[in-house]
Amino acid sequence: MLKHYVEYLYPDIIVSETSVSEIPERDVKKIELSDDCFGFRFFDRTVIVVDGETLTGDRKNVSSWYYQGEKMTLEQVKAAYGNDGKHDILISNMENNGYVSVVKTKFGQFMPLNDDDTVI
Repeated sequence: MLKHYVEYLYPDIIVSETSVSEIPERDVKKIELSDDCFGFRFFDRTVIVVDGETLTGDRKNVSSWYYQGEKMTLEQVKAAYGNDGKHDILISNMENNGYVSVVKTKFGQFMPLNDDDTVI
């Protein structure tokens, strides 16, 4: 049986924390983010029961990320933060890694924004 899941993103000091919940269907409009969450993505797993043992397959059909926040291009980041010195690493990372844009989350952190990601 194919089961659907949503993986939620939460802010943390170095790496974002995640949690996973099973959902009945993959519908962006039915996902409600808690106040401490800034993003999510979907994935599926095949789950079968063999001789009373539940076997869960690897993640598949992994969607892109959906973020709550503000999309910012490199030019916008430079215009807004280029002179404060606190965002030099962000600007350097964007330039060196070819990030066209990032999303500034509601918590003030920046996440790389891939072409297929969505800002909601």
